[in-house]
Amino acid sequence: MRPHYIAWSVCLIPIIAAHGAFFLGLWEDVARECVPYFQGCTSISRAAREGHAIFIFRGLMMPTAALLVLFWYLQSISLQKITHKQHRTIFILGGIGALFLILYVNFLGTEGDFYQFMRRYGITFYFALTVLAQMLSIRSLQKARQSLDRQSQKYLKIQFIFMILYWCLGIANVIIKATGVSWADQAENIIEWHFALYMSLYFGLTAMMWKRNNFSWQFKING
Repeated sequence: MRPHYIAWSVCLIPIIAAHGAFFLGLWEDVARECVPYFQGCTSISRAAREGHAIFIFRGLMMPTAALLVLFWYLQSISLQKITHKQHRTIFILGGIGALFLILYVNFLGTEGDFYQFMRRYGITFYFALTVLAQMLSIRSLQKARQSLDRQSQKYLKIQFIFMILYWCLGIANVIIKATGVSWADQAENIIEWHFALYMSLYFGLTAMMWKRNNFSWQFKING
């Protein structure tokens, strides 16, 4: 089995789902025409539940959640081969984060305060636990960076830069909300689009690292 295909899948499918939903909304005239990364006219959630976009978004993100569980399992194996240590915590955090993604997608498009709460609850924990698993992965690799080739070390540095961007975006969002400025919601949308993009690109960098290191995995059935 080629694990880097799994990593590329969890990188590209969310990007395709979010942008595909937004452009479908434009085509159906139910979304505002803008560049969400800079104008913040809509959130990913709103873009995904307008018109028929929700069917595309759900259809792509549900299997992505399953692939994420598999990715974090493979990541724990990959890290074990490099560091010679167990990394169950990373697999557990990433796997639980994927379950919260299912919760979020399942309640997307539903109306009512309870369903809105469940959506926010799901997406918040999905982001938080996924990023935490990413951070722990990067920390483990940094301790064993001498075992990586030069190109893989460059990929690791880029992943670390993404971590810094996560923190900067998170802090900026908290400060903007605290000030209560009129454009706080718009800024939150901009931050969400960037945050989700960088989080997805992390998996693409991992895919390239796995391929360079010839990481492979074979499913075995005992008995």
